[in-house]
Amino acid sequence: MLGWIAALVLAPSQIAATPPLAASDWWEKVTVTLTGDGKPQACTYEASAQSKSSADCDVVGGGSRGFAAKAGGAQGQLTRITFERRFHSGITLPAAALHPGDTLLGREVMKLAIDAGGKVSGCKVVSTAGEMTPDYGCAEASTERFEASAATREGFMTITIYGHNENVA
Repeated sequence: MLGWIAALVLAPSQIAATPPLAASDWWEKVTVTLTGDGKPQACTYEASAQSKSSADCDVVGGGSRGFAAKAGGAQGQLTRITFERRFHSGITLPAAALHPGDTLLGREVMKLAIDAGGKVSGCKVVSTAGEMTPDYGCAEASTERFEASAATREGFMTITIYGHNENVA
């Protein structure tokens, strides 16, 4: 489920088997808090379809120093790096905006065609932004399974990596 997490390998501690993805709009994100030297302090997983507001997750891979540096992390600061995946059903993509104080590190938007069986039958990258390209692309999106329906659907998968710095005394 979280193979889309770039150089960090994160695993939500409370997620079991992966059910098919919803065919309607949804989002999920993992936020890792790092010290200025790139050491992980905390990790949370949130999803629009989750009954709890968030769940803890574990950082089990490396690569956090590079993310902290790209987000501008320094000694005396905490850096939050968020890996977000959003699906929007339909033929038009809503505008994407970051919250004030967030720094875009990377974004990739893919247009997906989903067949009646829930399989991704087509994928095309329609835009990219930022210095860091997410490690989730059409090859990974093509392995996803969505809820089956009587008709072929179209939608957009957006992968965004962004950072936010906070000074700590």
